[in-house]
Amino acid sequence: MHSIEVVGNPLYPPVEPPEEVIYWFMGEYLENHSIDLTVVHMDLSDEGVCGWMMREDEHEFIIQIEESLEGNEYIKTILHELYHLMQHLLDVPRCEICAYLSEKINLDKFSNHE
Repeated sequence: MHSIEVVGNPLYPPVEPPEEVIYWFMGEYLENHSIDLTVVHMDLSDEGVCGWMMREDEHEFIIQIEESLEGNEYIKTILHELYHLMQHLLDVPRCEICAYLSEKINLDKFSNHE
């Protein structure tokens, strides 16, 4: 079972709520795992990144996402960070190139899932 909490609000509300994207990803790739995820919208401009994913313990994760992202960039960033979460859970070496490649693939899959 998955637990998702979203903290703060993006400056530009996304077309898809983050929970919908997250539950879709977890259903596609992580349905056999129990995950406690907190998504925090915040100003990451000083860090020069769109998002971070941090592992708190075995099944607890935090994704920080740049609050000013819009549209597909917002969704792709969520999907990118979820890919890193999956790498941790499956004990796969972290691969930034793989995470970038997964953004487009999963954006297309998510957009066509209904």
